[in-house]
Amino acid sequence: MKALVYYCRWHSASLRLRGRDETAVWGHLVTNAETPDETMQEFRFELKTWRLTLKTPDGDETVQLDEMGVVQAEA
Repeated sequence: MKALVYYCRWHSASLRLRGRDETAVWGHLVTNAETPDETMQEFRFELKTWRLTLKTPDGDETVQLDEMGVVQAEA
């Protein structure tokens, strides 16, 4: 999960976890938390593969993270 925490740091976002099982965690990435400009983006993060799936208005976007939370490629 370290890669996801670093990803949030690089994007100035906070994690709001909503669930977890042995393969993944999911919830919301929150920017501008606790302000009138707060935004939330739903996500799912696969723990073993470090694949991050973000829900967008145009559909799901999946990216591959490295151990430092840097996007390596779109999956």
